[in-house]
Amino acid sequence: MRYTPSDMRAVWFRSQDLPVPDRDQISITDTAKLPPVIVTRMTKGGVGKTSVAVNVAASLAMMGYRILVIDADPQASASNLLGIETSAYDSNLTHIGDFLKLSTNTPDENLPSAIKQIYEGGFLDLIPADITLAEADASLVTAMSSHSRAELFFSRNSSFLGQRYDAIVVDTAPGTTPIGLAFTYAARQAGKVLTVVEPEGSCLRALDSLASNLEEIKALTHAIVGMEVVINKYHPSLKHVRDSMSFLYAKYGSMLNDTIIPQYSGFARQINPTNKLPAPLVELEPSSSGSSAMFEVSKSLITSFGIRMA
Repeated sequence: MRYTPSDMRAVWFRSQDLPVPDRDQISITDTAKLPPVIVTRMTKGGVGKTSVAVNVAASLAMMGYRILVIDADPQASASNLLGIETSAYDSNLTHIGDFLKLSTNTPDENLPSAIKQIYEGGFLDLIPADITLAEADASLVTAMSSHSRAELFFSRNSSFLGQRYDAIVVDTAPGTTPIGLAFTYAARQAGKVLTVVEPEGSCLRALDSLASNLEEIKALTHAIVGMEVVINKYHPSLKHVRDSMSFLYAKYGSMLNDTIIPQYSGFARQINPTNKLPAPLVELEPSSSGSSAMFEVSKSLITSFGIRMA
């Protein structure tokens, strides 16, 4: 028997002798707090950042947490991995860029319609992206206070988001983009971004670049944003991997997540058009070593990002 997210949520509440709340029966109030926001950032692509973000979101949902994923990458990899095909232009799709272009304090009335349900019951929802997000990204270059647009979006919609979700996971594009910087600035509320690194030379340089980027944000905006670093694609038999691990522990030891994700072929099968629909590894192969590591990372983020139910 496989337990549903609803079953797991009920277990958590009943273990505390609390009634299990029905989200649809909760009224929206102005006092709702924004849930923890996990912003993923990396200046280099191909390190598994999106894979970690989506699998963490799915893992938390399977544990009974209500999770919103925001795809902030025009490549839409997170959207595709969650089964939303955005390769063709869809005039009905509203992506996060449409909200970031607004400088208003009024809640976004069209936010509910922009959200796609991935898991039944609202345990995993998604604001998808498509290639037109790149246009919104470019428009922010000349926008006033563009670095604060993500924080403004969260602030004006805190009641809606706070009533419906226990955590928000944002997958940003690799590199340094206006939207990525805006979400990084918003991550000052959590005090850090979540980054993923492969123990390999070019990835280590990219990690140094991200650390420098965070220092620049601090110098320009006084926002203090640290890093929590997840090591991915670990293969202990390779000498360059062992050498890279020594560097990581020496320079970033206090920032490293305790769980190391191993090199595992199953991650490449998450999006495989030849056999089955795209899905996170924790759905496809829940008992694999890769999934076990993802669940362990997710459990650690519950503590480090202060994720709570209701």
